[in-house]
Amino acid sequence: MYCMKKLDDSGGTKPSGDSARLVASSVATMLKNQHPGGAFVASPDFAEYRYCWLRDGSFIAYALDCAGETDAAAAFHNWSAAAIEGIAPAISAALERRAAGEPVDPSAMPPARFSLSGQAVGDDWPNFQVDGYGTWLWALHQHLQKDRSRDLPSRLAGPVERAARYLAEFGMSPCYDVWEEAGGSVHTATLACACAGLVAAASMLGDRTFAERAEPVQAALAEQARRLGYFAKSDHNRQVDGALLWLCRPFGVVAPDEPAFVQTVSRIATELDLDGGTRRYPTDSYYGGGAWPVLTASLGCNYAASGDLGAAQRCLDWVTGHIDDQGRLPEQVGGDRHDPEHYHQWVARWGPSAADLIWSHAMYVVLATEVADCRAAPNGNTPANPSALTN
Repeated sequence: MYCMKKLDDSGGTKPSGDSARLVASSVATMLKNQHPGGAFVASPDFAEYRYCWLRDGSFIAYALDCAGETDAAAAFHNWSAAAIEGIAPAISAALERRAAGEPVDPSAMPPARFSLSGQAVGDDWPNFQVDGYGTWLWALHQHLQKDRSRDLPSRLAGPVERAARYLAEFGMSPCYDVWEEAGGSVHTATLACACAGLVAAASMLGDRTFAERAEPVQAALAEQARRLGYFAKSDHNRQVDGALLWLCRPFGVVAPDEPAFVQTVSRIATELDLDGGTRRYPTDSYYGGGAWPVLTASLGCNYAASGDLGAAQRCLDWVTGHIDDQGRLPEQVGGDRHDPEHYHQWVARWGPSAADLIWSHAMYVVLATEVADCRAAPNGNTPANPSALTN
């Protein structure tokens, strides 16, 4: 996809100099924060994040695949499969309720996060988030391709099919978004996760049915692009959201030159900029609504995909500039200046925000690798991923 190559000794391009040292440090941080069973803790220094989210973990596994650490990525996918197998009754019950026409009870839906041992966590966290299941299916498919194994191991087939069936039924349902907010809306970034996951499941299982279930999702995205001329946060919110960047990189649901996506990137770069970093959405107040390395790196990946390596490098430099002397990358920065009132409210509630978010390291590694690949490409960066949307 685009300029992406595997960062290993098989011919992929490696960042050089100081960048190589920092990338290696981020890879080491991801590995250090992997539980023996394969899970990745979201943050080792923030109590609310001492769990493993399918979403975060899948992006981390993808980054480790890009860095050639395929064994660590495989361990995560095996852990995820076991965790999904462990909640098989909850998935089956949700599907049965849907078949019976019963309303969705968010508190009874399969979870978005697990304990590091793979158990569902019994609390009031907003767990009804389908994006993690789509992201896991997509990341597993990427892993199989990067690891050159390609065929889905038989031990994973059951959990993959179970997750895909769940996604097929609930991928277009109102649920909490990737930021665990606005549970009554249909979120565009979640649709992208669902689409990518269903297409991946169809390929891994050799079952065209799941690709067909992705078609209404693709059609909904295409209609939104036609109607609005850009991609919006949700059906109830016409703001842009940094997570919309994932429609192109890494999910490939739209091409980098798709006009509505180009407009979306332009709006994100303008409306969500904070001192060179990228915020989540305009009205974000979580810890003051600071800029996230995850999203700044995502913006950089999209610049690289479109051939603007200067802009991609600026995003990379911004993320690099927020690695502290202990090698940590925070969840967000600048919220104390952007919105001091809400920043201090959250500090009073939960303490300082995460000083080391493992997902931040993952996206830093992905962006650094993609920039290095594109700079080394003989003809520069020529995007080659066709849009999945229909005109």
